[in-house]
Amino acid sequence: MQVRGRPLHFGVQLQAQSTTWTDYLQAVRTTEDLGFGSIWTFDHLLPFSGTDDRAAFETLTTLGALAVTTVRVRFGALVNGVIYREPAVLAKSAAQIDEMSGGRLEFALGAAWAEREFRAYGMPFPPLRERYARLDEALDLIKLLWSQHRTTFRGRYYHVVEAPCEPKPVQSPHPPITIGGVGLGSLRVAAKHASRLNLVGSPEKCAECAAKLREICAGIGRNFDDIELSAHPTLVLAPSGSEAEIIAERMSTLAFADASTVKNSWLVGGPAEVTKRIRQYMVAGISHFVFAVGFPFDSRGLRLLRQEVVPALDTPTLETLSG
Repeated sequence: MQVRGRPLHFGVQLQAQSTTWTDYLQAVRTTEDLGFGSIWTFDHLLPFSGTDDRAAFETLTTLGALAVTTVRVRFGALVNGVIYREPAVLAKSAAQIDEMSGGRLEFALGAAWAEREFRAYGMPFPPLRERYARLDEALDLIKLLWSQHRTTFRGRYYHVVEAPCEPKPVQSPHPPITIGGVGLGSLRVAAKHASRLNLVGSPEKCAECAAKLREICAGIGRNFDDIELSAHPTLVLAPSGSEAEIIAERMSTLAFADASTVKNSWLVGGPAEVTKRIRQYMVAGISHFVFAVGFPFDSRGLRLLRQEVVPALDTPTLETLSG
């Protein structure tokens, strides 16, 4: 089955918080063995919700480890925050990780939002307008560093002089670029730079963002169909809807998620309910799914997805969805 001429892709975000590396690595291996097309971490210095004294894995370290501990699956971070690192440093790290993996990195960038992390670590947290501007400028610079032997760049926020970036990424002309966010600033940056836009929210919210992105693309002469649409819901799939509701209630308490977030941004239910919800996202134009799964990493929902939801989507195997 295709959406907007694209095969469905199912990936998993294994949230790298409140866990150990041993448990995380086991979840990575299980997810790859199940045949998913991609595995994602996040970009946070602290757990993104709840108390801040629990484990939260450093992102680039985790991506480097994924490069050498996986074999087939593509991987990335949903999404790197532009103000955590200088873009030239991020470009060099990403290029090295792409080489280490043989060209399997998905590069994703957003404006960043977790203000408490920046306060805790004494880093500037500029207003949203500036973060969007930095996101746009950073991508201009990163793409130059990936494509030129040496780069001289003088922007409003970032400057480099005769800067090399070696090794270059394996993927040509560069790794796919995903922009994450539903704000107007994110959509404008996606229209200019992205091969994929990753959205969080209900199918209706995703459809609204897609319509706005189409308008922005038309305004700048970009083909809207060149940008894949991705959704990033938390997955709570169980044999029955009632069991899924119980699990979701426990998870929402641990994640400090309110009822509105669970209702609009999570996939909660038995196989029939989750299948119906995925189809609603597909109607909104979503062909790329990344399901968020937190610790403890219970693979039962992912196995149900393969065994019952995928066949109901008229697709013979999960591997054909991996894109």
